[in-house]
Amino acid sequence: MSDVLLCVVDIRFPPLLFPPKLYDYCQKTLGKSIIVVLNKIDMIPSPLVVAWKDYFKKKYPELEVLCFTSYEGRGNEIKTGPGLKTKRRFRKLRMAGEGALELYKIIEKTVAGQVDLSSWKAKILEESNIAESDEQELEVDLVDTSVPDTSYYEFKRFQDGILTIGTIGQPNTGKSSLINGLMGKKVVSVSKTPGHTKHFQTIFLTPNVRLCDCPGLIFPSKVPKALQVLCGSYPIAQLREPYTTIKYLAERTNLPSILKINHPEGEKEWSAFDISDGWAEKKGYHTAKASRLDSYRAANHILRLALEGRIVLALRPPDFTKNENVWKNDPRVLEIEQIHSGVVASASEVGESDDENGEKEEEEDDDDEESPTQVSLFSSNKFALLEDD
Repeated sequence: MSDVLLCVVDIRFPPLLFPPKLYDYCQKTLGKSIIVVLNKIDMIPSPLVVAWKDYFKKKYPELEVLCFTSYEGRGNEIKTGPGLKTKRRFRKLRMAGEGALELYKIIEKTVAGQVDLSSWKAKILEESNIAESDEQELEVDLVDTSVPDTSYYEFKRFQDGILTIGTIGQPNTGKSSLINGLMGKKVVSVSKTPGHTKHFQTIFLTPNVRLCDCPGLIFPSKVPKALQVLCGSYPIAQLREPYTTIKYLAERTNLPSILKINHPEGEKEWSAFDISDGWAEKKGYHTAKASRLDSYRAANHILRLALEGRIVLALRPPDFTKNENVWKNDPRVLEIEQIHSGVVASASEVGESDDENGEKEEEEDDDDEESPTQVSLFSSNKFALLEDD
């Protein structure tokens, strides 16, 4: 029933999350327009975002590419160190103005005047000019208890003058957050746990623009389970044994240096258990009865840090390293930085926003002492991370 499809992928692992077969089916068989949304662009450097955007445009000429982040202009606080940086973000939700305006321009070209989009453009410009206030009006929609019509449905493009925009993608790529960012308020529930969205939902952005949110799609894959966990496709809570994933991550990042931990036994060589024990010792994780180091809890916490982007593992497109200076000087880098730029806030303001105005976290936040430094590791070969250990 969608007129335009948004395929949402995590910018850290685009080739693993974008399905070419689905693109061919939608573009050639169904004749529907499809837009790939490179989400969470605030997690990696801007030149890499531009490189991935150029990669998709060259490989799929008919594909429209949109760079998006739900945290644009959130008053980021950036602490610089010796070549490293950490970043905390406001969690108070408002419209992602730059991303929404870019999406409007792409869809306006696709629709070609068949649907009136003036109200959507007016809403974007209005929301962009309104200062964020502490009090926001809440709208409560009526619950429809009628029995849904499951009979045969014949698709008609732009039926009744309404543009329907559907979102598809694998779990935890940010489909629901994308809709909330376009709406400028929380209209659908979000979670870090894959598979949180379980029902098909429709939300009217304007009277003639409708958004559709659906559960994540799981395609048959030969990707190792460790990489599925780091991509967010496999729930961390369902891992019986997290140490294989810790080993996979530690082989590609310098976890002891990132986490600033010491070896529990003072040795030079590290194992996945040593890293977990070292983090448990630093955070004070102990079992209830025997008061031993809770390495299982520590390992799960490290994986959640990687999933949240506090420890970044990302892929690079082909020849990125060779042309890295070219990408850094690309004029489109300024456009990407403009999307997630904002006014720098003081440390006290960031802390108050997280506590008073922020959304409640489903996970317990144990980072009350010292947060690990955000470090990025990128692979020059897009298939290098798929190799078996």
